[in-house]
Order: sequence, then structure tokens, then C-alpha cells
Amino acid sequence: MKILLIAMSLYSFGAFAQTGVGVAAKAESVAASAAPPTSASSAAVALQQPLNANQMARLQNENERIRSDLIASVNRLNNLEGSIGKASALADSASIRSSWFAFFTVVFSVAFGLIGQCFLMRHQRSLNREQEKAKVSNSYIEWQLKQLSALYGPLRALLGQSIAIYRQMNMVLIAADDKKFRLEPKAGADFDNAEFQIFLDGQWKRFRTVEHLPVVYNKDYGVEPYFDDVITAGAAIADLIRGSAGYVRQEDNDLIKVMGTYLAHYGVLCRLHARAVKGDEVKPTTADIKASFPYVIHELVDEGFNAINLQIMDWKNFRPVQPN
Repeated sequence: MKILLIAMSLYSFGAFAQTGVGVAAKAESVAASAAPPTSASSAAVALQQPLNANQMARLQNENERIRSDLIASVNRLNNLEGSIGKASALADSASIRSSWFAFFTVVFSVAFGLIGQCFLMRHQRSLNREQEKAKVSNSYIEWQLKQLSALYGPLRALLGQSIAIYRQMNMVLIAADDKKFRLEPKAGADFDNAEFQIFLDGQWKRFRTVEHLPVVYNKDYGVEPYFDDVITAGAAIADLIRGSAGYVRQEDNDLIKVMGTYLAHYGVLCRLHARAVKGDEVKPTTADIKASFPYVIHELVDEGFNAINLQIMDWKNFRPVQPN
């Protein structure tokens, strides 16, 4: 751009110089034509003489033309300067636009980069949260499976075994003497809406293993093996409760209390059974009689077992995204 401006200035200066030279040449030609071609001295004398009207008019016209040429040259220089200024302004404007464009390009690039990083960070945090939730959920399910396998499942099975043996013993007693023993349907009684009863002192009473053990054991009813099996199942239940009570669900606070009641019942029954096996006299005390079997334990264990199974099934159907 600077080279172009210098070239245009030289061109204008040359035109101006040519104009000045042309004006000088024309003035000399006018002077030469006004002097007679006799000699140098006569020409000098002629120049010193006053010019006539025609010569003055010619010089005046020539001056006016020269003045007009100079004015035109000045105007061309002004126009050239204005063009140069406009070109320089346009160049500066283009440079400014280019600078602003580059600036905004950098700004938008940084802004979009930051926005993209924010979205990526949010997405990553969301994935991390989902993975943490999945880990927590998986850990919780693993704990529930441990509860099933270590406590609720085995305890439910052992209680079922104990119930089955107890009912078989009831049937043996009924078969041996249906006037003294019976299984009476009763809503909400025991674990199957039926109550095993014994006829004593002129009335039907609920049969209690601790209280009525001396009445039926070694009395030729043939129930000794069933009582022995009940004790064996009870021992397994007691060992399971002692070793795995920590797996009880938080919601099953009542089950913990009932487990303690069962351990007390088993301890008394085991002691009385041991005396009966030896043939010693069995006389339950009032405290022993109060240590009855807690039938509600079946219901509580079933509730916990079913609740855990339902939660595991829900997890299988709607389990979260697995962590990588």
C-alpha cells in the first residue's frame, strides 16, 4: 500500500512539473514572438519597451491558462490525496474488521470450548452418580441375598420342619386317643388356623409342649421320636439365631424380640426333654410354663422372607446401569 501511494505521488508530481515546464516554454515563445528577429540587442531593447494591448492580452490569457492548469493540478492532487485517504481508511477499516473478526473468533471458540467442557463435566458427573447408585444398589442387593441365605431362608425352612414334625406328633396322639386329643379349627390360631388341644380337668385346653410334655412322653403314645426330632430342629434353629441374628432386617425389630423368646422356650424344653429321656420326673415350674413357643415367629419370618424376595425381583426388573 505504501509503494502504491509513493508511485501515485511521483506520478502527480511529474504531471505538475510537466505543466510548469510547459507554461515556461509558452512564456518564452510569447516573448520571442513579440521581439523582432534582428539581433540580441534589439530583442533586449524590445523587451524593455512597454507591451502593446495585443501583447498584454496574449500574456494575460496565457497567465489565466497557466493559472487554470495550476488550479487543475492542485485539484488533481487534492483528489489524489482524498483517494489515498479513502484507500487508507478502507485498508484501516478492513484491518480493524479482520482484527475484530479474529478477536470474536477466539472469544467464541473459548466460550464454546468452555460450554462444551461444562456439558461434558455435567454428563460425567451424571454418569458417576449413576455408577455410584448402581454400586450402592448392587451392594444392597448383595446384602439382601446374604440375609436370605444366612438367616431368613434357613430359619424359614427349619421352622417349617419343626411345624411339620409337631403336627405329625399331634396326629399320632389323636390316633392314639381321640377322646383326649383333637385338632380344632380356629381362625388365627397357631400357623395354620388350627389349634391342637388336650382334654384335662374336664375341659379342652391348648396343648403346650413345655407344660404337657410329662403327660405324653413315655406314656405309651409313641410320640417320643417326634419329640426328639422337635428338639433336634429346635437346636438347629437356636444355633442359627445365635449366629445370624445380625442379618435381621431393620424393619423387623419385633423379630429380634421373638427370637429371644424362642431361645428361652427352647432352653426350657431342651432341659425338660433331657430329664424325660433319662426317665426322671418332669415337673415344669410356673416360670417354665410361661416359656411357651412364640407362634408369631412363623409370621414374622415369612414377612421378612417375602419382602426381601419382592425387592430382589424389583431390582432384577428395574435394575440401574451397571458400572464399568
